[in-house]
Amino acid sequence: MKRKIFVLVFLFTVISCFCFGQLPKEYYQFRDDMYNFAKSPEEMEVTGAELLQKADKELSGYEKYLAKARYEFILGRVWFYQNNNEKAGQHYDKGIEYADLAIKEKSDAQSQLIYAENISANCAVKPVSYVLIWGVKISPLTKKVLDMDSKNGAAFYMQNAQDVYAPAPFNNHKRGIKKMSSLLDNPNVVLDKDDKFNVLSSIGYANMQLKKYSEAIKWLEDSLKIYPGNKYVQSLIEECKKFQN
Repeated sequence: MKRKIFVLVFLFTVISCFCFGQLPKEYYQFRDDMYNFAKSPEEMEVTGAELLQKADKELSGYEKYLAKARYEFILGRVWFYQNNNEKAGQHYDKGIEYADLAIKEKSDAQSQLIYAENISANCAVKPVSYVLIWGVKISPLTKKVLDMDSKNGAAFYMQNAQDVYAPAPFNNHKRGIKKMSSLLDNPNVVLDKDDKFNVLSSIGYANMQLKKYSEAIKWLEDSLKIYPGNKYVQSLIEECKKFQN
C-alpha cells in the first residue's frame, strides 16, 4: 500500500511548467482535465487522439514533437491512475520517442524535461530491468534542464521529490517539507498552475507521513483550490481524517 501511494503521488507531481507559446492552447485544457478528473479515461483517449492528429496537421518540427510528447505523457498518466500499466507504458514509450525527436530538433529545457518525465513515469509501469537501465538517466537530465533554465519550477520540484516520496531509508520528510516550502517563496523559481498544485500537495503528503494530519489536511486543501476535482488528493484528505478520529 505504501509503495502504491509513493508511486501514485510521485508521478502525479511531475507534470512540468512550460514557456507559453511553445505548446498549443488546447494542451492546457487537456492537462487540467486530467488533474480535475473531468473526463473518463475513454473520453480523454478520444480527445488525446484528436489533439495528436491536430499537431500533425498544424505543427512541424520541434513544436510538433514537443506537443505530441506532452499529449502522450498525459494519456499515460490517465491510464496509470486506472491501474492499467500496459496502456500507460504504451503512451510513455511514444512520449519518449517524440521527446527524443524534439531534442534532435532543438535541445532545450522543455524537450529535455518531457523526456525525463516520460522516463520517470515509465519506470513505475515497466519491469525492474527497465528501471535499472533508464532510471539512472533522470537525475542528470533534471540537472541539464536547470543548466538551461535556472528558474524551471518543475525541474526544481523533481530535484526535491526524493526527500518526500522515496521509500525509507532514502526519504527525509522534514527536509522535503523545507525544500518544497522554499519553492513557494522563491522569486527565482517559476511555478505554473500545476507546479504550485504539485508543491502544495507534496507538502501535505510529507506532513501526512509524519502523522501531522491536521497540517497535512491544510496543505492538501490548499492544493484543491487549484484543482478542486482532484480525486487522489481528496482521497488523501479522507485518509488523514480517518487517522484523526
